[in-house]
Amino acid sequence: MNSTLHLSVSDPTALGAPWYYTSAPSLIPGMQDKYLSLASPVVMYWAVSLFFHFLDIYSLHPPFSWMNVEKYRIHESEEMKSRNKVTPGEVLGAVIFQQVIQTAAGYWWLSDEVDPSQTMSLAEHGRAMQRYVPWILRVLQVLLGDITAARVMKSFGGHLLYWVYWWIVPTFQILLAFFVIDTWQYFMHRLFHVNKFLYRHFHSWHHRLYVPYAYGALYNHPLEGFLLDTTGAMLAEMFAGSSIRQTAFIFGFASAKTVDDHCGFSLPWDPLQFLYKNNARYHDIHHQHYGLKYNFSQPFWIHWDIILGTRWDKPNRPLAAEKRAMAEAQTKRLTGSPAPSNDSDLTVDSGVAMNVNKED
Repeated sequence: MNSTLHLSVSDPTALGAPWYYTSAPSLIPGMQDKYLSLASPVVMYWAVSLFFHFLDIYSLHPPFSWMNVEKYRIHESEEMKSRNKVTPGEVLGAVIFQQVIQTAAGYWWLSDEVDPSQTMSLAEHGRAMQRYVPWILRVLQVLLGDITAARVMKSFGGHLLYWVYWWIVPTFQILLAFFVIDTWQYFMHRLFHVNKFLYRHFHSWHHRLYVPYAYGALYNHPLEGFLLDTTGAMLAEMFAGSSIRQTAFIFGFASAKTVDDHCGFSLPWDPLQFLYKNNARYHDIHHQHYGLKYNFSQPFWIHWDIILGTRWDKPNRPLAAEKRAMAEAQTKRLTGSPAPSNDSDLTVDSGVAMNVNKED
């Protein structure tokens, strides 16, 4: 029955190829796709970091002032100097060093051979699609019964093959890679908090940034950076079975998302913050003393925090602009009382006063 269906399925290549398809040996002429995969996380990291760096510096100037960006700042700019325990220069040097390590590891991990699937003709892709016929048929038989499944395959088999081959399988591979990265980083990240030796000697580096900023996203101890970020990315590529071009996207997107999570702004028009609950405001809680045991998830979804009870479930702390407004209102009520200093960051969250400047 399967062989008859195989012959009767309409030609999926008649639908053409999706917009992302190319049979060129490399996406960028003269540059192997392997090197694109190595460059994409570095390029995305600094491109997104520079955007938020300029946003931080010129938030009161056009065009950022027109978007009322200052309203969405999580911490006052002065807090970065008063509360962070590491200088921007030290952060910059550590991040560059980690990226050198991750690039070298990626060079060793990724194959030099050209992925044959990337240079296949459209006809060759059409023949490769046929391996999905039994799987699609089996799903249809379970859902619709044998007779209806055969009719659907005969009438729409080409369309089903097209969508499964070009969209559903690649999307599943990318989502699986994201899941592997999230799973690895959640449990490793939590381990580096639970184990006092690992926290004191390694992970505490990252928490010197009480006020995170974009290009400090990868500020880690080199060993931790290799174990959490580099190893997690390699495992994701292996378990997802992604092509080298998918890998370039996965690595680049994960890098951009990590920077966005540390950007210091809670922007409603930022697509990454709009689409993901695991965003800058969510991760900022983890960088505060009261949130060290919460919000371990990074960089995509928060399912492990929810399942294992480590999600911060109290109201969000106020944004910088909201704290200024609260301080001004209190000053008006208490005539003659000076406005509280932004440096002290004495906040009230869920009715409990917390001074988040105290040391670990």
